[in-house]
Amino acid sequence: MTQKSNKIAGGCLSIVLMIMMSVIVFALLYSLGFTNTITAFASLVISSFFVRAMLKQVREKGRYRYTFPILFVSILVIGFGIFMYKASTLTSGTYTFEKEDVIVADTIQIAEVRVPVLSAKRSWRDNSGNNFQGTLSVREEDHLRLENLSAQYTSSSYDQYFWGDLYDFLEQRSNSSLDLLYTTFETIGKERGLNRIEFADMVTSCIQDIPYSLVFENICMSADQYEEKTIRDVLRDCPECCVGNKAYGIQAPVEFIATLKGDCDSRTVLIYSILKHFGYDVAILNSDEYRHSILGLNVPASGKFKAHGGKRYYVWETTSKYFNLGQLAPGMENLMYWDIVLLSK
Repeated sequence: MTQKSNKIAGGCLSIVLMIMMSVIVFALLYSLGFTNTITAFASLVISSFFVRAMLKQVREKGRYRYTFPILFVSILVIGFGIFMYKASTLTSGTYTFEKEDVIVADTIQIAEVRVPVLSAKRSWRDNSGNNFQGTLSVREEDHLRLENLSAQYTSSSYDQYFWGDLYDFLEQRSNSSLDLLYTTFETIGKERGLNRIEFADMVTSCIQDIPYSLVFENICMSADQYEEKTIRDVLRDCPECCVGNKAYGIQAPVEFIATLKGDCDSRTVLIYSILKHFGYDVAILNSDEYRHSILGLNVPASGKFKAHGGKRYYVWETTSKYFNLGQLAPGMENLMYWDIVLLSK
């Protein structure tokens, strides 16, 4: 009876240890950016090995009987510490600029020539919880050539086609200068084996993750000099989150990548340019009522959409993290106030 009880106790102990070890290994691998499927499989294999070895050593006599229990506790503590650190950085309600967010002047090798670029190393998490990292770069000469690109656009009046024509102007003249950015996203997509929906989410979440900045036609002033509460709130929290003296209050795609600063339509034009390059049926939607710009994507999805030409363009907020396709910010959900101003197809 005693031998049977010991076997039962040993079996229960192994199950408890397997569960504990699996949870810790899963959390550790997931926080390091591995996909859910790989993480689940690896956590079971690693946990099974360590638990079996640990129990075997505990049952045997000798100087090494406590090796695996000590190792298990060490992995438990280290894994939990890493997971909690990662979780705290992802769930924090505030965003601080880190080293990876800083634009640096660098050179890269292109066709045996060293080319000056402006780059930022970034890491981000998409709306499914997958971690990505990549370098966003543009050539310095392209930035100098396209700086203040919006000032080159002329229009006779602010009619219903104005914003769509302006966005199209910016996209057409920026497209060829975003090739380094296209390469970064294409490489990530191939290495991670992303499908069309996952790729679009990876691109969009990368731009969502970049902190919001105001873009004004005039100079940037201190927070207390603006009447609008939203503007005051942004500038009080982040006085440097403002770009001034930009025609029509917008940054062209190359300017956005060269500074990592942009407001709603600066972001939608950039993502529109990227997704259009990769063959997506994408749209930009504006709202006079909400004074806002968002993205629309014609893919199989669920949620809110704007119908146009027999197609469904599912809406996508671009100014804040973790907005899913088909989801709008509270208070901006009435689709009657949204109009498609530009289409890629």
